[in-house]
Formats: sequence, C-alpha cells, structure tokens
Amino acid sequence: MKRKVLLALCLTALSLSIHAQSLSVYVNDQSQTETNIRNAPKGKVVDRIPQGYTAMLEVENPVNGWWRICDNSYFSIDNNGYEGIVKLKGSNKGYWIHSSVITVDTRNYAGQTLYLYQQPDTKSRKVYTISSEMSLRPLEVKGDWVKCRTYTGNNVGWIQAEWLCGNALTNCN
Repeated sequence: MKRKVLLALCLTALSLSIHAQSLSVYVNDQSQTETNIRNAPKGKVVDRIPQGYTAMLEVENPVNGWWRICDNSYFSIDNNGYEGIVKLKGSNKGYWIHSSVITVDTRNYAGQTLYLYQQPDTKSRKVYTISSEMSLRPLEVKGDWVKCRTYTGNNVGWIQAEWLCGNALTNCN
C-alpha cells in the first residue's frame, strides 16, 4: 500500500513539473501574414495561425530563438469571434514558433517600477527600467525568471515571471 501511495505521489509530482519551465504567451506577428508553425527549429512549415486571429499558447524549451509549443495546441479567437482550442497538425515531432512573433506584457498596472536584470537575480545589475506597462519578446526561461528583449531590441534582461502576462485579452489580474 505504501508503495502505491508513493508511486502515485511521484507520478503527480512528475506531471506537475512537466511544464515547470513553460510560459504563457500570445502571438503578435508584425508581418501582416499568417504565422508559421514549424516541426523543428528552422524546420518545415507544417501549420499556420491565420492572420488576424488572437492566439494564446503555452511554450517551453527555447532553442536558438525557437520555442516548443506545449500540448500541440493553442487557444484561438477567429475573426468571427469563435473561441476554442486549435490542435496543430502536420508533425509527429512537435511544433515550434519563433520568438520574434510571440509576446508577453508586463503586469505593472498600478504603476510599479520593474526592471530587467543582467542575471536572473534581483541583486544583479539593473539593465533597463520599466516604468509603465509594455510588451516584451521572451527569449529564455530559468526557474521563475524570463529573459526578454524590448521591442526596440536594444535592451535584453531578466524579469520575474510573476510580472508577466501572456493573455492578449486581459491583464492577468
């Protein structure tokens, strides 16, 4: 009996940690075309998110600017207002999206001053000050920290994940 309980606890812990380094993001593709989904970093285009759709997804395991899409799906709202989960198709190796088309927003809605740090540590040097809400491009996840780039591309640093929102429709409050 003790072994079964221990096994159940281990499996539960494992399932909770599968996406421990994942990040909620939304698609913000400035190209004014469909957003490509690939079967590997720099791989073959196997699916597309239509232009104008609101698409929110969970990503993980970034590799050279490419993020793996968790659960092979995304939440979408199309041009007619239809909401639902869209299952990606065309790959048996997983699905990838480039960091240049995904976004997170800061959650400093009450006017808090946030910082991008040189390292994922509040004792690290501050490399950029965020004094109002802004959008960032996520580059990497390390524990409770996310490495981001500002839209101008001039500033890169780490911010605590609790200050980020990957929902295109709400402010995550």
